[in-house]
Amino acid sequence: MVPVAVAETEASGSERKRGRGLARMQKRAEFDKGEMMGRNGLLGRMAEPFMKRIIMNRWGYDEDDYAKANRLGLLQALDPGAMRYWLVAEPVCSAHCSACINEGRPLYFDPMGMLVRHRCPPGVCIHALSQLSPLIYDYYDHMMRGEDPNGMVFDHVACTDPGLEYGGLGNNLFRLRREKMPLAEYVRFMIAMALYLVKKNKKAVGECRAVREAPVSGGPEPDEFMRGLPIAAEELEAFLASPKRVKRLRSIERYRDRRIVVTVVSAEACIAGHKEGDEFLLGPLGRVLLGEGEDGICIMALTRIWWRVMLMMERMASDGDFSGKLFDLPMSCYGAGLPLGACGRIMMKVSVRKA
Repeated sequence: MVPVAVAETEASGSERKRGRGLARMQKRAEFDKGEMMGRNGLLGRMAEPFMKRIIMNRWGYDEDDYAKANRLGLLQALDPGAMRYWLVAEPVCSAHCSACINEGRPLYFDPMGMLVRHRCPPGVCIHALSQLSPLIYDYYDHMMRGEDPNGMVFDHVACTDPGLEYGGLGNNLFRLRREKMPLAEYVRFMIAMALYLVKKNKKAVGECRAVREAPVSGGPEPDEFMRGLPIAAEELEAFLASPKRVKRLRSIERYRDRRIVVTVVSAEACIAGHKEGDEFLLGPLGRVLLGEGEDGICIMALTRIWWRVMLMMERMASDGDFSGKLFDLPMSCYGAGLPLGACGRIMMKVSVRKA
């Protein structure tokens, strides 16, 4: 016989599970309804030629360009149903944000992923904005598969400033979600889009003069080290045409006996197994060097630590001074950490030492 208290607890647990299941079904039904009103529904089929014209005029596509872009599948996902929603990057844990992107002041992006400037704080920090791009690709992937983007696993991300406790200035943790636009915002957005039914963006395809006029020859004669690089002769000639690239190559040769060392200074719930004190080694080319028996390095760590490795390589190409406050400032991996992120988090610093 099951005790009454236990039975009531089990019953309440079952009711909660059923409630959560019904809520998920209702949310999915609402998403499916929006999709049916979109590209799969009558409205979507009627609007398709108008959407095509808007996209072609806005992005400067001709028919061939449009056909190429259409292979991705994203353009089909930008149907009338999708246009009713925007993306909201909500600060869920903000501390001393210099851009005043405080809790309750989200960043808004239109259905095409463009910042809605009139709804955002006046200062939009690049250290936050840059980190949202991978999540927005995840959002589009869900849309293109007909899935609700609000079901994303990777929906939280932190800005690149580690915060005051780690020597930085401030920090922000964002959650990305899909939200229906208020009617006034939807009308405003659609009017802006409708202008491209008759208006062409004449600057959509630039002249690219900087690329066309850049030298591809005329650099110094390659030395033995340069000739040993794994690139073709004509590529090497073009590479050496830039004094900056020549400077970098010479620094790589000069520091070939050095290693860029990435050290884990703290770790929290890292499912890749990285722990405090671990080291990752890179050569002066920026290539990861794995020792025998090593398991590899989490891509979420490499994604972020490039920001510091690039600074170290810049120093290699200039004065060779590898000290400075920025190198004392740890960089987190891409994991947003517990309790909200899809992963834990490690903090890393970068230094240089002899091999």
